[in-house]
Amino acid sequence: MSLKFNPDDSLLNATWATVLLSERDVAGQVPINFVTTSAISLRAACFGDNKFGRTAAEKCLSNLLAVGYRRFNIDLYWSTELRQWILCPVSVPSGLHVVTVSPDVTPTATASVAQGTITAEPDDSSDELLYDLGSYKCSDRLDLQDLLAIFKDYLQYTDTDLVVYTRYLSLNLHAAADPTSANEPPSLVTSGQLPAVTEQVSYILNDRLGSYIYGPSDLLEDRRDLNTSWYAVDESYKPITEYFTVEEDPNGVQSTPDGWPSAKFIQLAADRRLLIEYGLVDPQLSEYDLFAENDVIFSPGYLTSTIPAAAADDGSLDSGCLYDPDSTDISNVNASWAISDHIPVPHNFSDESLRSISDLVVNLTACGMTSTLNNTLFNDTADENPVPYRNLTLSSSWAWALGQPAAPTSDLDSAESDDTRCAVMDLTLNGQWRTANCSETHRAACRVDNQPFRWALSSESFAYKDADDEVCPPSTEFSVPRTGLENTYLFRHLLSLSNDLIDPSSSNPLKNAIWVNFNSIDTETCWVTGGPDATCPYTADPDQLERRTVLVAAIAGIVICIIAALTLFVKCNANRRNSRRNRRVIQGWEYEGVPS
Repeated sequence: MSLKFNPDDSLLNATWATVLLSERDVAGQVPINFVTTSAISLRAACFGDNKFGRTAAEKCLSNLLAVGYRRFNIDLYWSTELRQWILCPVSVPSGLHVVTVSPDVTPTATASVAQGTITAEPDDSSDELLYDLGSYKCSDRLDLQDLLAIFKDYLQYTDTDLVVYTRYLSLNLHAAADPTSANEPPSLVTSGQLPAVTEQVSYILNDRLGSYIYGPSDLLEDRRDLNTSWYAVDESYKPITEYFTVEEDPNGVQSTPDGWPSAKFIQLAADRRLLIEYGLVDPQLSEYDLFAENDVIFSPGYLTSTIPAAAADDGSLDSGCLYDPDSTDISNVNASWAISDHIPVPHNFSDESLRSISDLVVNLTACGMTSTLNNTLFNDTADENPVPYRNLTLSSSWAWALGQPAAPTSDLDSAESDDTRCAVMDLTLNGQWRTANCSETHRAACRVDNQPFRWALSSESFAYKDADDEVCPPSTEFSVPRTGLENTYLFRHLLSLSNDLIDPSSSNPLKNAIWVNFNSIDTETCWVTGGPDATCPYTADPDQLERRTVLVAAIAGIVICIIAALTLFVKCNANRRNSRRNRRVIQGWEYEGVPS
């Protein structure tokens, strides 16, 4: 039976829908290589106990998708005997048969191999048999096709503008070990044992998920002529060109040697949602042709730029942060496909260790890097206990403070409405955002020459509802940070200004916060940029957006309520506000992100 997207029911809640949707949308025009996300090793998260059960794998991957992981590092093993890409590091021998000892005895299984008999016993959480293969216990039916069945079911469930997200796969290719020497390195795969055309990873991916994949040829074709690709779509889908090099030939055709499309272009204009690269390839597969008729998978490491980062035990970064106070030039900030090399995870669970790991994820995101989890969290796989995995992926959310954006506290139809539908960066929250009454007066964040990392402050304070093209100085524009690193550059710029302009130590909210160009004036649950007159793009009927968001998110399972599950983290957040030693420090300066 084909596997499906089947997460735990406890994860299917829409409380975080607004946060995830607003952060996705604000970054929607940033080229995807500069947008951070959360990455995870499927081997560590699902098979850290060396058990490769089919039922457990379905639950584990489904849970990881449901809690919002966007990038998956996947280890595949080529079994020369089965002629399949499997997930177990050891090839399960063919010809297995079940032997029932008696009606009252659990079935066992044996398989005759060259050097003896392989035994099996039922998995504790299902009725399937797991075969003992050295230090591994493996199902004989868990392969690449199963994995893709889950992804396909998930992609079909989330095929709507409100919950669509781009996903990334990095595939590490290995040779499966022989079952008679399961703990020994596998043998070299000879040319006659290599996958045939229809057995190649690229062929299988294209066959199962081809309609969702944005591949190398798509990128090449789009780069060759921007006039007919990224520039020929709705204005809100176009990538921000300041992030990459643009060249123009004598005929006026624009191209780019290094640009990438935006998420909005891929998801909404091109109607694609998957990018895939090869990761590591074992020397035993040295003769495997990665590029034969391959139109779906990027070459090894094409979507990855690993940044070494050193962290202290409390989650603060000692080195590796891409924020550079002396440079705001995008060409000098190496943030393209930036990914942390690892997240250290203690073996034993404690409140302090959970907090420090979450703090590290927040700091990596603020520094422009995607955090990568390559360890099993506290000896629990994500099918057994998905909550710690959920905590970490939500810690990669970078904009809003915990509990934000807050809903209005009074009747919106009343003249005395609280009207908290506008966003400010609050310096007392270390650069995080919160909602504010749109009638308050604040100075504003002004982007200089449309550059990602250059900021100025408006010369005067104003009410958000009065915002227009004149509120910012010449050559600047009222704007909003679109990534964690952009947010960090704005925050650090504000801290460098005179306290007469902005004062992070002031208790007056009109002095310690600034407007960012983000509001939900048109529709309460729909946050947009573009000033007070911007409209929600998702529905012509504002009354239906919140109901639709909740319904779709609950069905899809990609937005998660963490309020009840993260009581510990709420407590920790309060502790950090009250204790300087719990503040996160990035290369000598304090920064606190969300959630934690």
